[in-house]
Amino acid sequence: MILTLTYLLVFGPSFALAQTACTAKNAKGTCIATSSCSGTSVAGLCPGAANIQCCIPKGTACTANGKSGSCIATSSCAGTSVAGLCPGAANIQCCVAAGGTSVKIRQEHLTNPGIYSSAPTAADNTMTTSTACAFDKMASAAKQAGARVTVTSGFRTVARQEYFWNCYQTKACNNGNLAARPGTSKHGRGVALDLNTNCGSQTGAKPNCGGSSVYQWLKNNGHKYGFKRTVQSEPWHWEYVGASATPSSFT
Repeated sequence: MILTLTYLLVFGPSFALAQTACTAKNAKGTCIATSSCSGTSVAGLCPGAANIQCCIPKGTACTANGKSGSCIATSSCAGTSVAGLCPGAANIQCCVAAGGTSVKIRQEHLTNPGIYSSAPTAADNTMTTSTACAFDKMASAAKQAGARVTVTSGFRTVARQEYFWNCYQTKACNNGNLAARPGTSKHGRGVALDLNTNCGSQTGAKPNCGGSSVYQWLKNNGHKYGFKRTVQSEPWHWEYVGASATPSSFT
């Protein structure tokens, strides 16, 4: 009793109230000052002063249309935003992958065939049907030319992309190279593929893959099958854009 009284006298009642757990639209949060919330503040759910609100962490998990997603601003969502499933302002909606039907990447097309049987939530082993058809044709043509092109990463759920985002921020993954924010990656649409370009360890904003025969084949022929390299710092990242694809300008 003495300890509790001392705590309240020193820190004040508002501090004691500010660590109360709260829930907003099935998302768990904590009652803290709005100025300290890095996620979404929801009013009317916490005791104390008006600025003590339910803080829901940024990127709170959600489910829509049978897909796993993340609660983020509609302006940051590269997939489909679904309203009514997330706490906070009207523009904070459940962002899930868009695009057509997804199919498993053929086992022989995977750099690591062992992930074929994994669930899409645990491994990036699917892509859209249109992307798959185009890649099959490209991989076959590359094989005939003596270049083996395989996929190291395909479609990613928002939760998977969040894992990579957090990992890259701490520079624990990929030599610290950046990853797209969760919900904004083309991997979330099933049209972006990370390929085995055989460029070796690459760092810096302008990596050079001149010594890789696999990359040179992709650079000269990828656009014929609708694929385009879109990120200069990532020679392995290729996106299916269809007939509008143009030859890569990156070396």
